[in-house]
Amino acid sequence: MEPVSDELHWRAMEICDRQLPEDYICRGKNIRFVMNCSMQYMFLDRFFPQFVLGKGDDAQVWLAYAGKRVVAGKPAYCARVGSMIRRRGLLANLSIRENLLLPFLYAEDTSRLKRAEREVADVAEFLGLGALLYEQAGERSAYTHALVSLGHCLLKRPDVIVAQEVHVGMPPERLQIFRAKAKEAMQQLKAGVLYLTSSMHEGSGLNFSRTYEIECANVPDVSGIW
Repeated sequence: MEPVSDELHWRAMEICDRQLPEDYICRGKNIRFVMNCSMQYMFLDRFFPQFVLGKGDDAQVWLAYAGKRVVAGKPAYCARVGSMIRRRGLLANLSIRENLLLPFLYAEDTSRLKRAEREVADVAEFLGLGALLYEQAGERSAYTHALVSLGHCLLKRPDVIVAQEVHVGMPPERLQIFRAKAKEAMQQLKAGVLYLTSSMHEGSGLNFSRTYEIECANVPDVSGIW
């Protein structure tokens, strides 16, 4: 019997002068929001806040599982919701291995960290990063950032992934490799994906149950603050 799927919910919310609809996503389903990059980052702020702002019923974003409602930012939420955000896969002063394990170090969950430590070498080999595992990350390409973001999800095994177009800026030959690896990884994980893109033709290869097109607003570019 399949386990009961966690459901990631969000209320209708206003981003700049646009109203985004209320909805939810669960394991195995994919939803796409098409909107400009600045609006994407504002949207992401609601799913991964620096501080837990909502309480129970007044939260804007929450995870429902096992009869509970856990608001965005809580440890139980962070353990079950993965992310792939553009150019946010790496910290330059850490090794590739440390970067892959970083979400588990922050979570302070000893059992999940130990499991990730056992699996990190195999995940790195799958990603093609095995030879670089103990190298300092330094300045890396969009391709390597995207691979490490994908590695976080493979190690975390979330029920839902909030993803941005992490492939933007890759040369064609790298893009082809990344898409093949991402497709295989998503088939393994069977996670639901909330996908943020600026184009209806983003080429993720995912099948979407629903797509919302949000008309671009005249908003400042906030991508640099993430």
